[in-house]
Amino acid sequence: MRKFLSKIKDVVTSPWCVAIVVAIIVTLFALWYGAWWSLPVALPLIYDYYIGHHIARWHKRMYERHRWWQIAWAIWCAAIFALVVGVILHMLLFKWEGPFVLSFAVVMAIALWCELRSHSKVYEWIYGWVHAILFATVVATLIQLYWFQMFVIPTGSMESTLMAGDYILVNKVSYGPRVPMTPLSFPFVHNTMPLNPTKNSFSTCWEREYRRLKGMGRVERGDVVVFNFPEGDTVALEMASMSYYELLRDKQVGATVEQRRKNIAENLTLAVRPLDKKENYIKRCVGVPGDSLMVINGEVYHNGTKEAFVPKRQYIYYNEYTSKPLKVGIDAATGSYIELPITDDQLEQYKDTTRYRLRKIGGAISGSSLIPHTEPKGNSRWTIDDMGPIWVPQAGATIELDADAMAMYGRCIEVYEGHSVEERDGKIYIDNKEASHYTFAQDYYFMMGDNRHGSLDSRFWGFVPEDHIVGKASYVWFSLDPSGGGIRWSRMFTSIE
Repeated sequence: MRKFLSKIKDVVTSPWCVAIVVAIIVTLFALWYGAWWSLPVALPLIYDYYIGHHIARWHKRMYERHRWWQIAWAIWCAAIFALVVGVILHMLLFKWEGPFVLSFAVVMAIALWCELRSHSKVYEWIYGWVHAILFATVVATLIQLYWFQMFVIPTGSMESTLMAGDYILVNKVSYGPRVPMTPLSFPFVHNTMPLNPTKNSFSTCWEREYRRLKGMGRVERGDVVVFNFPEGDTVALEMASMSYYELLRDKQVGATVEQRRKNIAENLTLAVRPLDKKENYIKRCVGVPGDSLMVINGEVYHNGTKEAFVPKRQYIYYNEYTSKPLKVGIDAATGSYIELPITDDQLEQYKDTTRYRLRKIGGAISGSSLIPHTEPKGNSRWTIDDMGPIWVPQAGATIELDADAMAMYGRCIEVYEGHSVEERDGKIYIDNKEASHYTFAQDYYFMMGDNRHGSLDSRFWGFVPEDHIVGKASYVWFSLDPSGGGIRWSRMFTSIE
């Protein structure tokens, strides 16, 4: 038996077996990515690296015979060393405040001297770690770009489905991963550098058009989805938790939009972010392209059908029983009502009893805070618990353009689909051409948090475009109570429904 296992191990670890496995993985990825043209170069290199070793022997001969090749190789090795070590030193010592080229130049000079003169054991030991870090970075970056990525839940907008402090795994293959639109980016961070929240972690000198690889399916109603915040293209860094466009709508900032824009620019630091570097949000999809939505008493109806039951959906309630102090919902000191966050399944033990009579609240938010961000008129008053009907845009569908349509879909046309929009003399012009109809170029989704009275979602900032979708939230792999309660063991390795 031991000999048999030893033979199995020899076969599995043999250069031919490893080369075949790597070649299959590279071939499948190239075909999936649409880069089949790279295979005539990639496959021979894989064969030579694991089996032929022709390039290694050629390099050895060149290194032994030519001094200029030794210098060129030393420069290459020193540059790799300086790239990794210089980044780490610059991050820890200078927090990215100074130009990186200074740290890079100093470290590279030391590394080049070691390559050409000393080759000390300390340098070789550090270089071994440099190779390991570089390899791990490349592999981990490819995994998080095209397979899955880890996120942490920062707020309670998805309670009790997801809790603040939950670490989740997001499957990008479910809907197909996006090809990076800003490829020049610091690994493992989203839009700002470690230790410096005001410095961009990306460069926009090279940007690519939106493209999504083939996935296992599409976003469906009820999916818990991670996406880029649609209104996150402009951010006031001192008030990053609030949408810049929400500030523009706040009349306390200024009497007119122009005054608000000026006040914000003069008093806050603004950052402009490309699509894939907008903040990541997580909500539940309640409306897919083509749906007609109504929110009635907090319940969502799509095309006249009530949404599927969400076990841990949460609302806020008032306790209406006031004859004596109760264990739930009454402030013993004042006797006044208090807000109760209660999930759907918990509600069953309270709602039809004489001891606990609960009334759903939360409909006070209305008017310009909600889409389409216009003041309510007459009986058209919308609240977070009662709004609609709302049609969710679908690729290829055509709408008639009027004032109401532009209020609801104008941002989709102008910002998400890249057209210039102007209204003159009661007429609408798109790309300087008068238009009475518009056909959407991509699909959109309507997202809501499971904590229906504690979530800023599509009710406030509108639709989520298809190109903003990141992936499907699949599992909670770790959970840590941010209030200091320690690890939530019961939530670890649980699926997200």
